[in-house]
Amino acid sequence: MRNPVLILTIILLTSVSIQLRAQENYEVRNIKFRGNNTLEKDFLLEQMVIKEVSWLEKKILNEDPFLYSEELIDLDLERLVRIYQSEGFLQVKPTIKVVNVNDKKNKLNLLVEIEEGEPVTVDSIGINFPEETGPVKLDSLYSRMNRERLLKKGERFRDEALTEDLQLLADGFRTLGYAYATSSYELDLEPSKLTTGINFSVDAGPLSRFGETTISGNEHVTEKFIRKQLQYKNDSTYNQYLLTRTRQALYQLQLFSVVSVLPQKDNETQISPIPVRIYIEEAPRISTRFGVGYGTEEKFRTFVDFTYRGFLGGARRINLRLKHSALEPYSARLRWVQPQFLGMKTSIAVEPFILRNSEPGYDVRKFGLRIPFNYVFNRWLDSNLTYYLEDTEQSIEPGDEEFADYEEDKFPYKKSGLLWVTRLDNSTPEFSPERGINFSTGFRYNGYLLGGEFSYTQLWGDFRVYQELGDAVIALRVMAGGIHSSDSSQFIPVEDRFYSGGSFSIRGWQRSQLGPKRESGTPLGGKSIFETNIEARYPLFWRLSLVAFFEGGNVWEQSYHYELNNLSYSVGTGLRVETPIGPVRFDVGFPVWNEKNSPEFFISVGQAF
Repeated sequence: MRNPVLILTIILLTSVSIQLRAQENYEVRNIKFRGNNTLEKDFLLEQMVIKEVSWLEKKILNEDPFLYSEELIDLDLERLVRIYQSEGFLQVKPTIKVVNVNDKKNKLNLLVEIEEGEPVTVDSIGINFPEETGPVKLDSLYSRMNRERLLKKGERFRDEALTEDLQLLADGFRTLGYAYATSSYELDLEPSKLTTGINFSVDAGPLSRFGETTISGNEHVTEKFIRKQLQYKNDSTYNQYLLTRTRQALYQLQLFSVVSVLPQKDNETQISPIPVRIYIEEAPRISTRFGVGYGTEEKFRTFVDFTYRGFLGGARRINLRLKHSALEPYSARLRWVQPQFLGMKTSIAVEPFILRNSEPGYDVRKFGLRIPFNYVFNRWLDSNLTYYLEDTEQSIEPGDEEFADYEEDKFPYKKSGLLWVTRLDNSTPEFSPERGINFSTGFRYNGYLLGGEFSYTQLWGDFRVYQELGDAVIALRVMAGGIHSSDSSQFIPVEDRFYSGGSFSIRGWQRSQLGPKRESGTPLGGKSIFETNIEARYPLFWRLSLVAFFEGGNVWEQSYHYELNNLSYSVGTGLRVETPIGPVRFDVGFPVWNEKNSPEFFISVGQAF
């Protein structure tokens, strides 16, 4: 008599085998993760062969779906193990299960379950420095290693961090003259305790010096001028950092499209002095840019930008920019720039201009001259001091109470002053920051000893911080400012007043519509402002992301007067489409706790902040 249990087991196994084979080449619709407490889903998916393709990606972007294959599943399991082991999880156990099978549409979902286990942690770090280099120089290097290295005692071991720490150690010696320095390591792994010690070692090699520098690729820029940018001297002690600074100095001149500064080292002979080869490709001496666009505030806009590099020799350049938009019906700026004025980090420019600003609260025409002086402290911090002289004509709105005794429809005045602005910005990436801070502060000194018809000072600060939180990015902005007038009239030119509301401000109101108003309802502007914004940005698929924001702010007529219990608030949402020139932005903002209840819609380019 046959065993019924055995027969049933054979039937079940056979049916499972047939089902799995039948699922071969089924479309993978969705991949979910469970148990990945340390590594994000997006990071893991990037390393896997099988991907999930959404319905929108198939229909709109014509992307082909991924098909289920047991061979690919096995390959992805191997990859997941390697990924987790490189991140310090030696006992990881991944599994991939088929779920939600649709036999009619030949589709299925996958569930990736991760048992991460406990990671390997670093219990000790030792650095064996070569004795022949001397203790004095190494003190600063040792401090730098303790401050900047990624692997620290008590933290999770990671292969990538180990590689970067090795590079940091070798580069440290290369800034002290040891061009051929190499670094290595030994691990003291205790699998039962899931701990490891790390012992770094350095082979410094011989102390080296800079040799002869050769320059090639230049056509119009003289070799003599290029050599002035060198941050090192022939026969001086080798320093890799000075080569980097030389490359940066050449790029900052805006004369070159390619700059290569390479030491000609020979690791076999370890020759010294070490020759340096500089290769450059010059940017076009004459270039023209043209652009058009549309936004809900500027409406149709267009610009033409003409640049001539090497004007009157050296790194001088002259630039002409013409622009038109609804907010700036015409604008013409001619800018002559002299880099390296009084030093490598300074530049000065002369900028005559003529323009018209047509804002919701005012319409002014002006021409004048700006002379900005700029100093670059480092790649994150710079400061700008600008002298300006302007001849302005304001169009007077009928019934404007500020000009009740004035009979003309135009109000001309002259301005002369200094504007100082300092910026600290280490946020990255450039167009859509995901981490870092951006802080700017400014001070305007108008009139007084510098002439002009009005004497007043203006101070403001704008602080922004960006932080990744899982897949999302949280962006926060706080801005405040105030104006003080020393004149009996207390008049502040309309273009220098504070305004709030709009695409880059509080998005529950149209541009400049939040704050004091004239009797006609047009924005009056004020002498004090406070704004705060918080925005969550979440990637969807392809280059599309979703945002949600909450904002509050207001403008007051008095100087340095803030009623924080009298702020106006808005909430909203929007979409971002990433492009090479920045994200195209679609936002809708809703006023809350306010008598205004109509939403506002915005289309523009660039993040709100």
